[in-house]
Amino acid sequence: MKRLFYLLMAFAAMTFAACGDHPVSPSGEDPDPIPGTTVDVTPYLGKYLMTRTGDLSISIGTLFTFPLDRDFDVEIVTVKKDPTLADGIVMTSTDGMYLRGTVLEDGLHLENDTIGFAIDTLGIDVSLQMIAAHPVIAAPKNGVLDWTSTVSGTPSVTLPIIGPVTCTITGDLHYHSVLQ
Repeated sequence: MKRLFYLLMAFAAMTFAACGDHPVSPSGEDPDPIPGTTVDVTPYLGKYLMTRTGDLSISIGTLFTFPLDRDFDVEIVTVKKDPTLADGIVMTSTDGMYLRGTVLEDGLHLENDTIGFAIDTLGIDVSLQMIAAHPVIAAPKNGVLDWTSTVSGTPSVTLPIIGPVTCTITGDLHYHSVLQ
């Protein structure tokens, strides 16, 4: 009786272990690979001399809105393979950027990130933070990485005479590598 019980338990364990959501063909090949596991991250890897320009709009309460078109410093962006993901990358820069992403068949998917910068204009000294949402980034062509991210934020600032107000930041940041 014990043998029959152990035989049934072993059969049940093997049956449940063989069941899964992902089909495998009789030849052992995966007919429908899990997205991202077969994509080569190599085209994205390397060092890039990157420019970043901002086309932003800052609204201060209901008082006024002004454009902030700004060229940020040229930075060196390094893209390395993420050791924790088969299809992952880690993107860092000399300006403090640290992003993780996944390369899928349609391109590179970066995580959203927080970007901060300071404005010291017309007696206003403000440190702003905004969230950048990145699009799917196509593989570099001739060593050129290029994408435009959408940014938004709602920081509070203290203005001379007026006092504390809430700002709204919206716009785009355009990234373009000039040299790999």
